Order: sequence, then C-alpha cells, then structure tokens
Amino acid sequence: MIANVRSYKKNQVSQAEVITAIGRFHDDYKIKRVTAALDEIEDYTGDVWFVDGDLHIPGDLDLTQEGVYLLVVLGDLVVDGAYGDSDDPESFLLVTGNMRARDVVTAGWLEVHGNLSTDRLIGDYNDCSAYIGGDVHARLFYGEEHHFTIDGALSADAVIGRPRLEIATPPAVIGMDDLRILEHFDRALLRVFDDHDNNGNAITYVDGFRDFRELKRRVNAGLPLRAAETRDN
Repeated sequence: MIANVRSYKKNQVSQAEVITAIGRFHDDYKIKRVTAALDEIEDYTGDVWFVDGDLHIPGDLDLTQEGVYLLVVLGDLVVDGAYGDSDDPESFLLVTGNMRARDVVTAGWLEVHGNLSTDRLIGDYNDCSAYIGGDVHARLFYGEEHHFTIDGALSADAVIGRPRLEIATPPAVIGMDDLRILEHFDRALLRVFDDHDNNGNAITYVDGFRDFRELKRRVNAGLPLRAAETRDN
C-alpha cells in the first residue's frame, strides 16, 4: 500500500468522501456507475484508493495490477514509470490537478482536470474514454480506437492514425498508410509490404500495425518503438 493512499475497503475513507469526490467527474455516466458500484464494492476484487493532495509513484502504476477499481487524487499525480488502466475489469482514475507519467497506456476511464504530460500516450480499445481538462503534451500520441476529449491544446511531435478526438484544434496526423510512420516504429510492429511498380522501381506500402500488443509491451517497459530511437531517462 502506498504511504499517503487511503483504502475504502480498509475503512480509511468514507463512502460520503468518495461520493463527494466523484461528483467532480466530467461525465454523469461515470458518477452514476461508480456510485452504484460502491454498494457492491465488497464483492469486487478492486478497491477504491483516495489521496488528499499530490501523489508521487516512483515506479509504474497499473490500476488493474494494483487491484484498484477507482483512484482519486485530489491534487497532482506523478508516475515516474508507466501508467496503465483497464476496461476489463473496468478502472477509473480521477486527478483534480495535473498528471505526469513517463508513458501512458489507457484502456479504462482516465480523467485529468489539469494538464497531462507524457512521452508516449497510447489509447487501447473503445469501451471507455479519456478526458483531459487542460493541455496534453506528448512526444507521440496514438489513440487507437479509444475516445479522447481534450479541452485544451494538444502538443505532440507525432499524432499517429486518426484518433477519436474531441478538441478545438484538430492536430495534423500521420495516417496508418503514410510512409512517415516508419520514422516512428520498427517495421516488425507494422504491416509493411515491399513491391515493384510497372517500371520495376521498388515501392513500399504500409497498412497499419502488425502487433499492437508488442507496441504496448514496449511502451509499458519503457523501450523504444524504433531501433534507432534514443530515449532520455
């Protein structure tokens, strides 16, 4: 158990405190879903973690692996390693301040009211969604099928694919069939086809990712997505 985290199942935080906190969720759906879950939480494998103030995680934070159904941070969240959540089992994150993580892979319900800063921001599947009330700063953003709402600006060196994104100023993107994608990912991660045109000239086609699981594995492990890529630690 992390030092300044209070546990609902250990009777360290009251139901009234949790209900008051989740009233800050951007979507009524999440408020209703978590409120209903509190009546059955004893039958869940997951817990509710509550932090009064900032939270710093010196390594990785995966809500599912930690057995967390809901994490409430009434302040800033800093994760030195990778942050992850899940859509099955469902997990929720509510950060009322800013969030910073080395990398983010989100399949669950991620909500940050301030800015989100990370190296690689990866969405995973479409059952849940992410809401960022401030700006997003990332070197690489690949939303996959996950839905993102960003009330502020998106600052990213590369936006891959066509993310399901609600934002005032849509970003320029690198399509899944755009050869520029080879500047960001190893060929082994992509479906790449080498051929020749009618004049015998060599041509290359790209048709999306070959191995999305391997992509996520590398991100979670802090590994480069392209062999020639160097990363600051």
